[in-house]
Amino acid sequence: MFYFFISQRKTETDLRNFGNHPCFMTTSTTSISTASGELPEQTACSRKLRWLVYILLLAVTTGQGLAAILNSAPLQSANDRSRWCTIWSLVEEGTYAIDTINEQAGWSSIDKVRHEGHFYSTKPPLFPTLVAGLYWIIKTTTDLNLNQNLYDVSHIILVVVNLLPMIIALLLICAIVERYAHHDFTRYFVVISGCFATLLTPFLLTLNNHSIATSSAVFALYPFMRILLDQEQKKRYFLLAGFFAMFTCCNELPAALFGLIVFGLLFKANPRFTCFVFTPAALLPLVGFFVTNYAATGGWKPFYLYYGTEKYLFEYRGIPSYWKNPQGLDRSLDSPLVYFFHCTFGHHGIFSLSPIYLLTLLSWLFLSKFKANVLRPLLWISLVLTLILFGFYLSKTSNYNYGGNSSALRWMLWLTPFWLISMIPFLDLFSHKRWLQVFGSLCLIVSVFSANYPLHNPWRAPWIFTMFQQSGWINYNQRPPALDHPMTTWLFSIPEPTAETPEPFVEFTGPGIDGRLMKLTLTVKPSLENEASKNLRTIQVTRFLGTKEVESKQYTIDVVAFQAGKWPKVFLRWPHPEISQAEKNAAYRFFYGMPRPRKFNAGKIRHIFTPLRDDAFRCQLAASQVSVIVAANTESEKKLRYRKDLWLCDHIPFGIAKFETSVYDEQTNQLLNRQTFIVTNASGIGTIPAE
Repeated sequence: MFYFFISQRKTETDLRNFGNHPCFMTTSTTSISTASGELPEQTACSRKLRWLVYILLLAVTTGQGLAAILNSAPLQSANDRSRWCTIWSLVEEGTYAIDTINEQAGWSSIDKVRHEGHFYSTKPPLFPTLVAGLYWIIKTTTDLNLNQNLYDVSHIILVVVNLLPMIIALLLICAIVERYAHHDFTRYFVVISGCFATLLTPFLLTLNNHSIATSSAVFALYPFMRILLDQEQKKRYFLLAGFFAMFTCCNELPAALFGLIVFGLLFKANPRFTCFVFTPAALLPLVGFFVTNYAATGGWKPFYLYYGTEKYLFEYRGIPSYWKNPQGLDRSLDSPLVYFFHCTFGHHGIFSLSPIYLLTLLSWLFLSKFKANVLRPLLWISLVLTLILFGFYLSKTSNYNYGGNSSALRWMLWLTPFWLISMIPFLDLFSHKRWLQVFGSLCLIVSVFSANYPLHNPWRAPWIFTMFQQSGWINYNQRPPALDHPMTTWLFSIPEPTAETPEPFVEFTGPGIDGRLMKLTLTVKPSLENEASKNLRTIQVTRFLGTKEVESKQYTIDVVAFQAGKWPKVFLRWPHPEISQAEKNAAYRFFYGMPRPRKFNAGKIRHIFTPLRDDAFRCQLAASQVSVIVAANTESEKKLRYRKDLWLCDHIPFGIAKFETSVYDEQTNQLLNRQTFIVTNASGIGTIPAE
């Protein structure tokens, strides 16, 4: 594709050697001939050749986008799941409340609010409502649904609402460069950039507002430019500009400024058409926005404008809202200066990830040279929109999260067509310069890489972010809370008998390898040997297979040594001297939870539901792993990795709500076996408080 960026200087002799066929004339020769009136057919031929190239580029873009969508996984992030939940609820249950689908595995989202006893998506409901209509058509005509045919239905919807509008928008970009650009280098550069080099590309794979808002912005820009720049004051242009400018605002609320600018300039150009054509068309999406919002919220204010209030900061069934304690980038720790740097030239930088926009920046800096350029009004509009929008988000210091965990500065994406069009004057001015061709090509290569790096999932950090993180230059991770004491065993605590609970116990249940139910019971037992020392406690470990007891053992523990984080060899006591070394080693392995000793590391806070109560338990994760060689020095020798994951909870006897043991092939990382046990009964159930 970079062939089009190499300027070929031909002498008159070279041109004559090409023959007289107009399709082989260069652009400069064509313009000269046309100006002299000799070969006007060459202009039409050059235009046809360019459109052939545009169509080929769009075909490649369509194929790439279609392949990416068809190979993508649905429900990739909390952001798009929030919209999918609304769509499912509208069609399947006829309500905007997402309580039912939010409980389904893989569907839950942090982007929700608690309102009048129900969960709702935080996203403005107009776009999900329109997509729900499309889903209803698919469901009623094909019998496909999101329950049994999630991949097929989501892919069809993404093709219709993301890919098709984008291809139409790119066609209009081609028409714009054909109309307002003067050199082939400029035309091809802008079209190739639009097709392959913007960070809108990875967002084709997910249901989001940025893709449709950007396409709508192009649909509004084209008729707006025909009216403002070409003085073609046709009713259809006013109608299209009004409808799509407002639809852009409905999907990107900060785009309201764009809508006001369009209205003001068109009113100045033709007050009558603006009032009687533009305005009624704009009212259609605006009315839809408020009607759907009222149906969803019971008011006119979108839910996401309640950020920081009790609607966001709820607690339900023991689980607090994510926004009560946001993690990672959502903690908004950067200063305004650092945030400005990373939004421009840093890990989420507009210019570092997509350096093609440096050409847009240069166009703005050279505005004084474009006084006679027909695109000058668009340069000012794009500059004003960019500065005000960027300044607005810089002022929101409590939301310095770079758009969350995503591959781009998402809230600026809808300005992409403005930036592409704004680079045209600068490219035209210097398109004959070799330095610009080289610089532009290098910028394009980096931008294409940035756009394709997250092509399978836009909800991942940009490559610069990953590079900075691996280099230790940035760290947004929050260290997990430290454990109360070092853990050398999978048990977190040893409960103390009381008058109300003389034998505290806990029972874990999980499936065995053969499919039968296994049960493990731990009980603190009174013992005569322990009366001499209050530091000693005896626990009885009983295993059941189905309803049959298969093993029962007792262990005496020095609680002080246990709480100090000593190893089982230290905190275990052996009141009976006849205990063999083999039995001791088996006891050590039981308390290790793995074949060899290894301390457990603290992890994040998580909430899990158990049969003990309706509310979830607040737990802290802990984990450890060891590698062992089995069948050593034989043909069957294999290195295995054992991993133990714990859910620690101080409201449950022995401090464990759930534990999971996994075995992997060390070489292939293949999961060979996994057993999960969760607490199903415990002493003091009636006294366990809801958190």
